[in-house]
Amino acid sequence: MTTLHATPYNRDASGFYFENATEYEAKATMHVDRFGNLVEEFEIQFIDGDDAELFEACGINQANLNVWFDDIEFLQDYEKASLFYLVGVAGYKLDQAIEKMNEPSIYQGDLLDAATVLFDECYLHTLPDNIKYYIDYEKFARDCELGGDMCEFEYAGTTYTCTNSNAI
Repeated sequence: MTTLHATPYNRDASGFYFENATEYEAKATMHVDRFGNLVEEFEIQFIDGDDAELFEACGINQANLNVWFDDIEFLQDYEKASLFYLVGVAGYKLDQAIEKMNEPSIYQGDLLDAATVLFDECYLHTLPDNIKYYIDYEKFARDCELGGDMCEFEYAGTTYTCTNSNAI
């Protein structure tokens, strides 16, 4: 479960913690400062949970908080990695990234591993056995990265590689 904090921009009001949209709405609509004035604007801060990095990359704030609760919070890990790639690495805006979330081909592992798997699946079977030993996977991986075909990134302490960077 994710714990968030709504910090008022009004210095005369204190903030509150919440874990879901219903709790946020209930507290925000009744939240007043020390003079009894309704507080309308909050900075939303990530306090506890597993998705701090994704929360930050998505730029979650008071205006798009519903997107976090409706579309992002309960995604599968591979979907979160894909969304993180789109917003945090490829530079898509959040609404565009959510629409394109299924387009990146995300491999859990580093660039060299992804390039090796790709080469072996696509090309190795076409080569004679005596040539297979001369394949330089590191140079192939480097060429894939320089050509923009693959992109390695870190998310949630794990290394991922997008294997179709040019196609997105």
